[in-house]
Amino acid sequence: MTVEMVLNELSLRTLAADIPTARQWMSVFMQTLSEATRSGVKRVVRTQDDINSIQLAPEYPLAKWRNDPQVNREEQSFFRLLTTKAPFWTDVAEDIKSKFDLSDISYRGSLAPGLGFALVSDSLAVSLLSESTWNESHLTLDIIQLDENEDLIEEQSNVLHASQIQHLQTHINWIQNQIRTSVRDGVDLWQRRDELFPHLGFCQAVKPQISSLRYGDPMLKQVNKRLFELEEAAQGWTEEGFNLDTLPSKATPESDSRLQRFKNQLMIQCPDSELRLFSLHLRMTPGAWRLYFFPLTPGTILIGYVDQKPL
Repeated sequence: MTVEMVLNELSLRTLAADIPTARQWMSVFMQTLSEATRSGVKRVVRTQDDINSIQLAPEYPLAKWRNDPQVNREEQSFFRLLTTKAPFWTDVAEDIKSKFDLSDISYRGSLAPGLGFALVSDSLAVSLLSESTWNESHLTLDIIQLDENEDLIEEQSNVLHASQIQHLQTHINWIQNQIRTSVRDGVDLWQRRDELFPHLGFCQAVKPQISSLRYGDPMLKQVNKRLFELEEAAQGWTEEGFNLDTLPSKATPESDSRLQRFKNQLMIQCPDSELRLFSLHLRMTPGAWRLYFFPLTPGTILIGYVDQKPL
């Protein structure tokens, strides 16, 4: 997938003590973004809204930095380029509300919708190095959501992050892999399934579910990510008995009561024409979509359902 950057708005909450410090913070930030684009990241930074009014230091909003004659002109021009080519992430937030609930994502006790959007869209979160807490290459987010039994569950997930050039060095392989496995939309993913996922078998019922995913839909990246997790697990599966611990994401079976309730939806015809009951599934994080799979034989996992959880 192509990789975008998402600005962590929490990193803008701390003001620099003075204008020279604000200039230095922005210089480090711009060097980080520039290095990210040289590594293959798309020249786009999604922001929460118009950040020109954000205060960098007392009486020094970002709008003044953009026109400050003491700031490097190339940095100013590059920032304009990065922030004017993409819509605000809040413009698409309502479109994905039924799939993800960004209000349930927080970082160290503060709601973190920007970091949440970076997580669900599989993007690189970027921050102004305004606090020591942002001097990390990964940030651990706290997620609260309901499971299949409507029980409240709490879990954590890491989002890739950078606030200085050194952080990007740990993400190079991930960025290159995202670019190498880029898909345009769900139709493209379906048509390339044999190329991208040679160890996965796809039931025909999955075709319309995957094909419905549009370009730019964060769910497309989430589905692609989960499929690659299953592909890697299938490649390493050589003995009888599939080990769920080989998956980086938590996989769980349906409860007996839900299996009985949704048996018609989860009894799916497989590529060998056999009907099988799909119980094991992965969640999208966080959201209502589920990916149901069936470990068939060592080296082969079947994909039977990719959609909203059965209700």
